[in-house]
Amino acid sequence: MPSRFTRRQILSRLAATGTAPLLGACAALPQDSDIAVAQPARVAMLLPLSGPQAPLGKTMVKAVWLAEERAGLRQRVEIFDTGPTAQGAGAAAKLAEGVGAEVIVGPLFASHTKAVVAGAPKAQVITLSNDDRLAADGAWVFGVTPAQSAEAAAGFAKKMGASSIALLQPAGEFGAQSATALSQAAKHHRLKMMPPASSAETMLASLRAANRGALPESIYLPAADKTGRQAARIAGEAGLRAIGSLQWADVPIAEMDRMKTMTFAGPDPKLFNSLSASYRSELGEEMGIISGLAVDAVLFANGIPRDRSGRLQMNGRAPFDGLLGRCTFRKDRTCARDLAMLQTKDGQVRRAA
Repeated sequence: MPSRFTRRQILSRLAATGTAPLLGACAALPQDSDIAVAQPARVAMLLPLSGPQAPLGKTMVKAVWLAEERAGLRQRVEIFDTGPTAQGAGAAAKLAEGVGAEVIVGPLFASHTKAVVAGAPKAQVITLSNDDRLAADGAWVFGVTPAQSAEAAAGFAKKMGASSIALLQPAGEFGAQSATALSQAAKHHRLKMMPPASSAETMLASLRAANRGALPESIYLPAADKTGRQAARIAGEAGLRAIGSLQWADVPIAEMDRMKTMTFAGPDPKLFNSLSASYRSELGEEMGIISGLAVDAVLFANGIPRDRSGRLQMNGRAPFDGLLGRCTFRKDRTCARDLAMLQTKDGQVRRAA
């Protein structure tokens, strides 16, 4: 059984990231001239460990280290700091490739991904962004996309016997992507797609007006912001099943408990809760969903197979059962992922589907 990190061990390792701009710059990854077919990929991870997003990046690093220790991996990921800019991400990618990285997990942001692909042209880049358009730039897109959440929501609505589904559409690009994604998912599951509502206050009235005075069976709420939470409460009071995206998995359980009819896309509760409980015990902090994404990406990368020439087969990996569901890469560099559908009751997260 692999031993667990103590709080002191993890914090001492994390402290090392503050002593150098880029962790891993002092020692190259192994450079075997003859790579065995079974040898795991040499993996580097690029995250913001300085700048405004450093707390998030450091939380993700600690989660990955803990998961690696629990899994007993014989080859560990090397960590590089991107800083807050695309230029920093590109420099980190160049350095990572220069010391032997074959797979780069990261960066976290879509705006940094092109710089990473350009900075490490020989490496396979698994971006943690949720923008599928980055696949056209040469990245493998691992982030949880609006399409993945919408597919899970529509599939659940159909399983519950719904014939129609509506949408409270958030503003901006995320709202537009969510609307397109739900439209496609509804068509796939043979659900009637209602015209979207734009505000929580007028949601019920606009849905009734579009459906001859009746409400649809389900409404999809992509955003877990103030407006989305207000809409969830209104939907519950009206007996309308509210279904949320992965964003809802980070809403405090106490608040989710008050939304009696709310179901949301989320991580596998058994796997995620096991690691997050260890994280909380070791560090006295919460791990968060985004850290689960980093863990999945690193563990996924560790099992990428090679062909007889030793070349990595990115879409040849068997489906991986990760914290955020079963996932695998398609040939177009996007990720197929099966999210769980969750509910909360009495302070516990439970799988609904």
